[in-house]
Amino acid sequence: MGKVFSAQDRQAAFEYIRSVAAECGRIVALVQIGSGVNGYHDEYSDLDFVIALDSGESMPEVMEYMHRKISARYELAFFTQNESRHLQNYILADLLEIDIGYGTYEHAAALKPAFKVLFDHSGTVEEKMVQSREWMDESVYGEKQKKDMEQARNVVWFFLMHAAVAIHRGNCFRAIGEMEAARALYLDLLGDRYRLESARNREIDKLPEAEKAAVRSTYAAGESPSELRTALLNLTALVYKELEGVDVPVTQEMLHDYYHNRRSHNDYKQNKI
Repeated sequence: MGKVFSAQDRQAAFEYIRSVAAECGRIVALVQIGSGVNGYHDEYSDLDFVIALDSGESMPEVMEYMHRKISARYELAFFTQNESRHLQNYILADLLEIDIGYGTYEHAAALKPAFKVLFDHSGTVEEKMVQSREWMDESVYGEKQKKDMEQARNVVWFFLMHAAVAIHRGNCFRAIGEMEAARALYLDLLGDRYRLESARNREIDKLPEAEKAAVRSTYAAGESPSELRTALLNLTALVYKELEGVDVPVTQEMLHDYYHNRRSHNDYKQNKI
């Protein structure tokens, strides 16, 4: 089994990234983002940086420079580069993940409140990032919330209906899958409201305890129809609470009628048998 990185290994990689970035004349500033800004969550936390360039024309050159420097120093288990997002992802042989985003210093902006400017030759990057927070929140979360609301409005009831049918047919795993799809939409809406990342439940653990308890109520403890129905009813109530005021094609009352009809029909057949 290969060696897994330690906190000391991570700090050494941090210092190396900072030093090689400072040596490049095209790099105006280096900013740390993520959990490391306020102290890492634990020894498993990765490294996240944003590099501010002197101009957009420097992007390919600087990305190639950083890749060359990092791959010369470390054995890489994995590397990928997203040109459209100006993002590099490194996984070192010891499984330390290093993510580096790139942009020009004139357009420096903070997607999240946690950031630390490690060096800045322009003297303007931190101010730009601080000033960006208000409009960035609206741009990132406000627009996303509108899209997520529209998505949930159009399809969440569809998943809930299919979950009800699957429960009454005895298709436990199908029901769980349909509820997972609906729950993902619900968590997107919660994340938007609390300004948290919901993709793969990334920051959902930061929700208030009452909200987390509500989310837990949408998971069935077992596979029995009664447990699945309870979870489905809880999930339905929470979804429609988030969609309050939105004109959803299938209302919560219509869904409850649908659930009752499917259950009654199924119970009738079972009793008859």
